[in-house]
Amino acid sequence: MDESQMLAEAVARAWPDDLPDRLDSGQLVADLLPMLRELEATPDEQAEHLRAEIRNLVKAYPALAAQIRDELDLLILLSERGPSRSGADELRHRRYVQVELAYATDRRPIADAEAGRWYGADRGDLSFGTASVGIPDDHRMGKLERPRGWPLRFSTDRKQYLDVADVHSCDAANFVMASAERLHRAPEPDLLVFVHGYNVSFTDAVRRTAQLAYDLDFRGVPLLYSWPSAASTSSYFVDGENAQWAQPHFQAFLNLVLTSTGSRRVHIVAHSMGNRILTDALTAVDGMPLPPGSARLGQVIFAAPDIDAAVFVQRAKRFTSQAESYTLYVSGKDQALNMSQRFVRHPRAGQAGDGIVVVDGVDTIDVSDLDTGLMSHSYVGSHRSVVSDLFYLLHRGHRPSDRFGLRPVVSPGGIYWVFRS
Repeated sequence: MDESQMLAEAVARAWPDDLPDRLDSGQLVADLLPMLRELEATPDEQAEHLRAEIRNLVKAYPALAAQIRDELDLLILLSERGPSRSGADELRHRRYVQVELAYATDRRPIADAEAGRWYGADRGDLSFGTASVGIPDDHRMGKLERPRGWPLRFSTDRKQYLDVADVHSCDAANFVMASAERLHRAPEPDLLVFVHGYNVSFTDAVRRTAQLAYDLDFRGVPLLYSWPSAASTSSYFVDGENAQWAQPHFQAFLNLVLTSTGSRRVHIVAHSMGNRILTDALTAVDGMPLPPGSARLGQVIFAAPDIDAAVFVQRAKRFTSQAESYTLYVSGKDQALNMSQRFVRHPRAGQAGDGIVVVDGVDTIDVSDLDTGLMSHSYVGSHRSVVSDLFYLLHRGHRPSDRFGLRPVVSPGGIYWVFRS
């Protein structure tokens, strides 16, 4: 190992798991993580200034600095004994950011946590909990350079995927307490609710919620609502029935987070079939008075919605005054929605083309001109241009006319927006 590798390795070996509990480490992580990334990308002979900056940075934490020096001395000693005894390959640590989230689900619990399965596809009572997801530092969709308070961790495990851990169930009161406590620690007192779509397991839903929050550099607290999808491509109609069954539970959940968590705003992203649940809840709470101190709805995003286009328009006419803004992402290349239309015979709200949904109060964004992959259905969480558009929407509340890369198109139904090619 060269000097830069040894310093990075010493930091990894000295880094305590309980650092966030013992030190006000938010700024340390925000400064250190970009330095470590730059150190890895800089030739060793040109990186002395970076190594000096890292050493100076940790001086403010004497115990940590002393431990790093001890680990560095040991690594130097091992390197002097020759590569056969250095153990460099075995000692490589993987950095990851631990994203914490809370969830609500009406799936039935299953006793298989050791296999990474906490809830199955059967219907259950509305329950709550918390979870954390380890996101590898090389996951760079959002190009996050200065993390916003999520704990930094190091591990010898070389997993290349998002790792779900620490799933703990709780009752509604403790869910509210946990959410409020995390809001208090967050840079911004906002919530981001994700509602997944068809063919998604609970574990995958947790991963997607954390990934979305990370890629968007969301500065509040991410929440997941997970309904009992069968997580099977052959269970489309089963999932449709379960999505309808879950609607009153989501309404109760939404009312809870709006009235009881102390949040300033609640943003919502629903994907695919999850939009059936979300749009039903929005029409149900239309005009419903909330107690003083309740949160307000912020940005509401309908991503590739698998819902009858005519039903979506009917509901949108009722709820377009509740949130700061509503955004509908559609695509003419969405193979999943094309297949759904063949099943049910009616166009879906997430499809583009001649029947594109344009309704007053909802900003329609057509992503058809982007290369969104084979199925073109999960572009909201996977395409850089769409993630960037969502970033400006959530962080700055910009309307389409003020967001980079969008241009207006005039249609018989009104104006919608497309990404500039």
